[in-house]
Amino acid sequence: MQFDKTIQAMQVLGNNVVKESRSILKKKKKQTKSNALYRGLDYLVTAQQNTVTLEFEFGRAEDYWQFVDEGVKGSGGFKGSGRMRGQGSPFRFRKKNIAKGVVEKWIANKPLRLRGTDGKFMAKTKNNIKSAAFLIGRAIAQRGLERTQFFSKPFTQQFTRQADAIVEALADDIELNLEQSLT
Repeated sequence: MQFDKTIQAMQVLGNNVVKESRSILKKKKKQTKSNALYRGLDYLVTAQQNTVTLEFEFGRAEDYWQFVDEGVKGSGGFKGSGRMRGQGSPFRFRKKNIAKGVVEKWIANKPLRLRGTDGKFMAKTKNNIKSAAFLIGRAIAQRGLERTQFFSKPFTQQFTRQADAIVEALADDIELNLEQSLT
């Protein structure tokens, strides 16, 4: 069975979602040195005998794109100004994750410049990174990370807008295939 029009409609959906997602990532400044999430974000439309599938790929960011999209819920209990972020997120960051070195890897990959108590920039030595990782990790565990919805929001919006076009394209493909099989 041929799905030419359906494939085109799915490609339009995939292209629009990727474009809007990248735009949100840029606006929210969710970029690293490697920009793995931004560059790895792509889609793939495949057609088999009786199905057409649209898959979104996140490249090397496959492990963490959901944390950026949904945010991370903080545990609360912090003192000072600011608000708890990541409300409604299914993910939590606990203090035990600090010891696992998760934040240290993130600091090494992020284009951060660390400052000392005197306000001057410091070199990224192992001890400085460990200290910064503890402080950042504690803040994440208490306050969480904001939800960007860089992927879920554009996907929902685009799917809602283009659902009728996809159904119509599928109906046209089925009709064309029936006509070809009957003649």
